Amino acid sequence: DICEELEGVARKLIAESGLKAGLAFPTGCSLNHCAAHYTPNAGDPTVLGVDDVCKIDFGTHINGHIIDCAFTLTFNEKYDKLVEAVREATNTGIKEAGIDVRLCDIGAAIQEVMESYEVDLDGKTYQVKAIRNLNGHSISPYRIHAGKTVPIVKGWR
Repeated sequence: DICEELEGVARKLIAESGLKAGLAFPTGCSLNHCAAHYTPNAGDPTVLGVDDVCKIDFGTHINGHIIDCAFTLTFNEKYDKLVEAVREATNTGIKEAGIDVRLCDIGAAIQEVMESYEVDLDGKTYQVKAIRNLNGHSISPYRIHAGKTVPIVKGWR
């Protein structure tokens, strides 16, 4: 239902028009240990709960120019440090990007910030860890993954 609602609003806002304007890809709604790129099928019985960590990934396009947006939602304050780690690591990656910057150096900076955080869950402390096979990416007209891949860990080439 969440994905259908989000897609419905997006279609109205961009005045969906065949290949000229529309959704760039199916909306992702990944819960908990699923980091990204899960798209529920219609009728999926999964219910979002107060203790879930939900990652939404959606995109639209106008004349092939794609906007890709991903964000994390939580409803329990015990995950606030996790969301803060993700936000600060993302902002660090944006700040580090620029001319003549190596992509692996951006990844190292992101990982350093991400892994400087800890989350206390049910009396146990966990270090936040960057996901090795989850990357940022460049976008080109009509291509959601085009050209460059931006790692979120050090040592990736």
